[in-house]
Amino acid sequence: MIIVIMFLKKKNIISLIQKGSAAAKGEIMNVIHSIVFLQNWGTSVPLVKFIQNNQHAVSAFHIMGKHSYLLDANFDSKSQMENWINTVKSITLSSGIPAVIAMESQKIIEALKTKSDFGLEQYLSMKEKNHFFMKIDNPHGDARLISILYANSIMVSILHVQGACSFICEVIADEYEKYKMLLKEIKLIESVHHIETQEVVMVLKYRNKIIDESGALVLPENDIRELYTL
Repeated sequence: MIIVIMFLKKKNIISLIQKGSAAAKGEIMNVIHSIVFLQNWGTSVPLVKFIQNNQHAVSAFHIMGKHSYLLDANFDSKSQMENWINTVKSITLSSGIPAVIAMESQKIIEALKTKSDFGLEQYLSMKEKNHFFMKIDNPHGDARLISILYANSIMVSILHVQGACSFICEVIADEYEKYKMLLKEIKLIESVHHIETQEVVMVLKYRNKIIDESGALVLPENDIRELYTL
C-alpha cells in the first residue's frame, strides 16, 4: 500500500472556515487538512460506509481514473491522522483482503477559488453536466496558469497543492466542448508538465451531508466538522 500524507498550511486555514459552531481560533490554527485519494478493489460497500459516516472525511467523490475516490479531509493532530490511516488500512472485504490498495494525499498550500452557497442538493440536480477534477503539474511560472484557470467560469474550485502535482481543480461544464477548449488552452502553457483528468461518477458526501438509504438528505450524527476547501 502506498501512503503519502501532507498538510494544510496553517496561515491559510482561517479563510477556509465555514462560519458556525467552529472550534476556537487557537484549535483551528492546528488543523491538518489534505485532499486524499483512495484506490480500492472489489466491493466498495465497507469503504463507502466508512467514508460517509466518518467525521474526518468532510466531502467524498467517486471518480474515474487512477484513483477510485477523492476526499476532502481534516484532522486535529498527527496522532489522530495516523489512527485514521490505520483504520482505513484495516477495512477489508469479506475475504479478508484489504479494501484499499493505495492512498495518496496532498498538502493544500492555498485555496485560490472555492464555491459559495453550494451544497449536495446542487450536485444532485446537475446530472446532465460534465463534472471533473484536474491534477495539473506546473513546477514554475504559476501566474499565467492561475490567471487562465481563475478567469474560466467552468473552473469552480482551484487548490494550490504540494506533492504529486501543483494544482487540483474542479470543473463543472454544461457542454463538454467548453472543457476541451480549456484543456487546449492549458496545454499551450509551456510550464505545464502534466495534466490528469478524473471524471466524477457520483458525489457520495459533500460538506458533511449524505443521501441515506431512504433517499433523504441527512447529516450523519457523528459527522460535525465544518472545515472544507472544495
